[in-house]
Amino acid sequence: MDSFFEEEIKRNYNQAYVFISLFFAAIDTIFYIVIITLFRWNFTPFNYRKQKLSSLIFLDGVLRSFNMYTDEYSQYFIKEVFFCLISTAEFYMIISCLNQIFTDKNVDNGLENDLKIRNENVFTSAFFVLIFSFKGIFKTYKLLSTLQYICSIIGIYMLSKYIGGKIEIYLDIIKKKNSSFNGQNFVNNMPFFISIYLILNSCLEIFNLLVENQLYSSYMNMLCKVFKEVGKYLIFILLIVIYHIFNKYIIEGDKFGNNEDPKGHYPTDKTKVNIYRDEDEYNDV
Repeated sequence: MDSFFEEEIKRNYNQAYVFISLFFAAIDTIFYIVIITLFRWNFTPFNYRKQKLSSLIFLDGVLRSFNMYTDEYSQYFIKEVFFCLISTAEFYMIISCLNQIFTDKNVDNGLENDLKIRNENVFTSAFFVLIFSFKGIFKTYKLLSTLQYICSIIGIYMLSKYIGGKIEIYLDIIKKKNSSFNGQNFVNNMPFFISIYLILNSCLEIFNLLVENQLYSSYMNMLCKVFKEVGKYLIFILLIVIYHIFNKYIIEGDKFGNNEDPKGHYPTDKTKVNIYRDEDEYNDV
């Protein structure tokens, strides 16, 4: 009887996970459409920021598609390595995309060293180690997983402070270049909110390790995934906002600079000539 209920719980959990995956896949599609609509698509090399951003969303959709056809309760070493590698590739693309924006020569060559996110490979390797699940591989996985989640909480806090500092410097540069820029507080606070959701996810994962009842554990798993997905999508939103700011105030900065009058008109050469002519006529009088 117990085995019957366990199988029923697994079946219901997998069905629920498919619906959740479909829901988040729809959100991925919306993000993809937003990126194409805001920034337009053109066939340029892959290392361009826009292509990396859209490829990141595409990769997340691929990962979600694989997840839908995988039994969440089955734990295999090859499966775990495969999913961890894709997630790690996403993480690397996030750091790389931020780095390309922050260190662009049009932002500020003098502050390139202050803006550059260093040790990308170290961060990426640590990320892989911390997300790799030992469940089903080692009998003492609960102890190892607890250590992973504790390290994750510390790492999330430190990384959010580190990236948040880079974002603050970046936004200060944008503000100096364009006095019309606003929304600085909103963007500055986003790393904090992202870290809150991801830290809560790690705390819930630790608590879930203590739950013996499989039904309650399945509920906890769902709750953990919601917090993790919200944190991930906040990261996507942050990337889109930062790139939008870069595209608007740096790449197209001349259109949004301080030369614009309140009505949105720009002084032309003809206007300047007329102004000088009027001043000359006034002086002759």
